[in-house]
Amino acid sequence: MEPGRTRNPPRQRATLVNTRSRETRQALTRAALHLWSEGDFNEAYEASTVGDIANAAGVSKGTFYFHFANKEAILLEMSSATIQAMIDQVETETARDVPLTSLSEQVMDSMARRVARGPKAAAVRAGTFGFTGQADTGTVPSPRLSVAFEALLRHGRERGELAAQIDVEDVAAMLTAVTMEAIIRWGAGERSTSWLSQTLRDRVTVILRGIAPPD
Repeated sequence: MEPGRTRNPPRQRATLVNTRSRETRQALTRAALHLWSEGDFNEAYEASTVGDIANAAGVSKGTFYFHFANKEAILLEMSSATIQAMIDQVETETARDVPLTSLSEQVMDSMARRVARGPKAAAVRAGTFGFTGQADTGTVPSPRLSVAFEALLRHGRERGELAAQIDVEDVAAMLTAVTMEAIIRWGAGERSTSWLSQTLRDRVTVILRGIAPPD
């Protein structure tokens, strides 16, 4: 090693690699969204290739495939960011012991706003792929929507706001299904963000009331 030069410690090198990897994934996602937003989304999506996206992001096709298995995985990446934000919000607010009803409304409002930031057609396509994050679509496992709902349900059960005998996984799957369907309906029509927000809140509320302990 040359005099005066110091070698980066392993932890620092790992941090730099992880940061660059995240930046590359973000660049690919931004490039794809830009390409797909030119004109009709569905036509642009179908016409685009992995090479087009890689060129727009300024990387090689090999780099693309290191991060994503295919262009469908980029749509799931966009969904995953929304899901991870939801998981983080649930974890933060449950630590503050926020009541279940208030927390569920906050979470679904936030989710509606995040989903509405992207093209509606993207939400529809992501929904048809399964808005749960498929672990085999890239090198980094994607968070599942059901995980956020499971945390929400456990919180309600621990607070005594839900029946103690509920099957958390089953109810979370039900909440995931009605959420995905609402997002697809919103994306396929002319409904507003406020409609999406209200519909998500209403659907979650109905299910939670159905598993609340008897008075």
